[in-house]
Amino acid sequence: MTPRVLRAASASSLLLCLLSACVGNRATPVTSLDDPRDFYPMQVGNAWSYDVDTGEGTTTLAVTRVESFDGRVAALRTAKAIVRYEATPDGIRLATGDAWLLRAPLEVGRTWSAPGGREAELLSRRVSVATPAGTFQSCVEVREVGGKLDLEVRTVYCSGVGPVSVSSTMKSDTGDRALTVVARLRGYSVNRTGASDR
Repeated sequence: MTPRVLRAASASSLLLCLLSACVGNRATPVTSLDDPRDFYPMQVGNAWSYDVDTGEGTTTLAVTRVESFDGRVAALRTAKAIVRYEATPDGIRLATGDAWLLRAPLEVGRTWSAPGGREAELLSRRVSVATPAGTFQSCVEVREVGGKLDLEVRTVYCSGVGPVSVSSTMKSDTGDRALTVVARLRGYSVNRTGASDR
């Protein structure tokens, strides 16, 4: 595989991992630091936009929007791809299978099966990150490793906002070079229901 093909594969994997969409930021109250659903609010119309740096010298815009949500399963669109997630008090996972984005309890060191055959670990509950959409504090960082593409994906989720930063790294076939795609939150519009209302 050529470096350009690897970058494209890595970018595609990242964009499918992202659940983003555009529009301006809106302050959202934080109600829970324990319910995984608060770290990825999935009400219909919620949207996130990301500046995606593929390492090619320019950034592109990725947009994710919640198109439907029945109180349990949400359909999120990024470009032409639609991914369905199930949101429960146990966490947020792919609607089919046993692959989780976040899984309760949100404790440092907790591990679970992640999308793409990767293994996830919650690294921290006290991450601060600066993005074009603002600076976010007391966020959780999840690292996913392995899987079919042997990726390392690091995602920072912030309560009341959603994913604010995602980086996806894949080594080249020769192993002498790492290809990294980084997405940082540019803007968001989030309406949410508190965990206590569910």
